[in-house]
Amino acid sequence: MPELPDLEYIRPILCERLQGCRMTGVEVFEPVVVRNLTGMDLSEFSGIISSVTRLGPFLRFSLKPRDRSALNSEDQLEIVMHPMLAGRFRLSGKKQAVTAFRMNFDDFHLDFLDDKKMGKVYLGRTSDLHSIPGFASQGTDILSPSFDWPYFQRIAAKSRKQARVFLMDQKSMSAIGNAYADEVLFEARIHPKTRMNQLDESQLATLFESIRSVIQDGIRTIQEAKPDLEMKYRDHMKVRNKKDQPCIRCGNKIRRANVNGYDSFFCPVCQPDGGKGFIDWTTVSR
Repeated sequence: MPELPDLEYIRPILCERLQGCRMTGVEVFEPVVVRNLTGMDLSEFSGIISSVTRLGPFLRFSLKPRDRSALNSEDQLEIVMHPMLAGRFRLSGKKQAVTAFRMNFDDFHLDFLDDKKMGKVYLGRTSDLHSIPGFASQGTDILSPSFDWPYFQRIAAKSRKQARVFLMDQKSMSAIGNAYADEVLFEARIHPKTRMNQLDESQLATLFESIRSVIQDGIRTIQEAKPDLEMKYRDHMKVRNKKDQPCIRCGNKIRRANVNGYDSFFCPVCQPDGGKGFIDWTTVSR
């Protein structure tokens, strides 16, 4: 949390609130979360927010150069946040135990909260962004026009990964997280451990359309719900974290399996494994 639909809700709010505002400085409350890529003193991090953009699971806050005569865009200061598992955002809230980092403005502030201390905040220049793990290697954004059926066919044809692992490979497509990987596979009726080379053309087409529909529905649902900025909104999920609850399609119990070190939730009836050597999930409780 947050995943792409969450960030598509959060980013416009932060863009409207922050763009054009003067950031007067930053405060670090959990040094383990912050990476200073510049060697600059933190007191030098200030300026006008010129844009708030998203690259996969990253939010990027760009600041106009303090020296207006500087024409080199690589002089621009940047703050990049990767929320990962537990990162959240809060505008003008009181400092609390989970507050890891703060951006101060003239009459308000933006906090990055992280009770797991797993997220990261990178302070750098534009020329430093390539050194942020996973930032420069993001694949094609699944909301972009470039993510089309021919592209999906090409990357799927090269993969022998399990379907859930394939969906979460951000170097190929950016970016599907744990919760929406489960929802996409449920929509496509594909078992999370099915290998990509076991899927026929019709199943691949269904998987592609499921990515588009589930992510767009997630964005629309969150935008309509208008949750608090820091809230993890998951009321629309059909299988994620629904272990032992009845499937909305068939009534069978939702199961949980470990896929590449991550919990995966699925319906063993709607998403059969096809007898490929997996556990018989219709009879075994996990």
